[in-house]
Amino acid sequence: MSNSKIVLTLLLALVLGFGGGYLAQMVGGDSDVSDLSNKVDAIGEEVSSLQTRVNRMPDDFASFASVDEVSALKTSFDQLEQKVEQTGVGVSGEDVADLQNKIQNLETQVSELENTGSQEGGEGLMVGYVNATDAFNVFTEAVSEERERAQSKNEELTQLREQAIQGEITEEEFNRQSDILQAEKLKAQLAIDLAMVEKMINAPGFESISDRLQQLKGQVDPIMSELNGVLENMRDGSAAPEEVAQTLQQINSQYQQLDNLLTQLIETKIFQITNREANNQGYDLVFRQENVILYRNNEKVDDLTEDTKDVLRSEIGG
Repeated sequence: MSNSKIVLTLLLALVLGFGGGYLAQMVGGDSDVSDLSNKVDAIGEEVSSLQTRVNRMPDDFASFASVDEVSALKTSFDQLEQKVEQTGVGVSGEDVADLQNKIQNLETQVSELENTGSQEGGEGLMVGYVNATDAFNVFTEAVSEERERAQSKNEELTQLREQAIQGEITEEEFNRQSDILQAEKLKAQLAIDLAMVEKMINAPGFESISDRLQQLKGQVDPIMSELNGVLENMRDGSAAPEEVAQTLQQINSQYQQLDNLLTQLIETKIFQITNREANNQGYDLVFRQENVILYRNNEKVDDLTEDTKDVLRSEIGG
């Protein structure tokens, strides 16, 4: 239930308390006690009716009930409460008539709020979010074989270190094989990006960024060729260790830059799909979950991540 609806409900409950409590005790000073009692009973029925109407209002009442309107209702009841406290016992017919007028004004305001809610549909904002990191996994899944080859190089490096620790190989041999494995690992990482770029180029859903993908591929190819040449020299022992270290450092720096560019392109695609699908489904706001959403109401904020991933898989052909 919205805050505004709660406030209005409590205010009506307060009036019900007046009708059934204070006023019942106060009637008695007027010459026609029976008539005043009947009027008080009628007021109680009117307020009960208003209470029922408020309860039927949608929970997103705050979306069309302004703060000023609710504040005006509260002011009206504050004044009424003060009137009761000041009058004490022996309330007159004029006091009851004044209360009837206030209830009538309240009924008018509630009717206006109901009409406003009907005109606006009583609907709040449609809000959702997407976990972009999770959606990114669609692309890594599409190049799972290349990723497995890169992971195998990490395992080989771990085994090589264990051999060195156990004294099974010399330090010189460890350094030589370690350099080769590091280069092979770098090549495997480049192969992941290259495979991902080629898959996206061939996918019909990525035509809007095909030019940028072609440019990226044009940058990866010469780097891969240079790395293959370095590996060949390392394996036959013709490469100087200092030159190898410098060359690999340069290639790794280039790889990092290209990988960042590819990541940006993929994120752009994820956001394009999210915007398109959110618009088609009538959402008003869609957030990125990472570093944005600290709390969400699961019943009111939708997780659109899986929908986004399904569309990505369809467009990338995975």
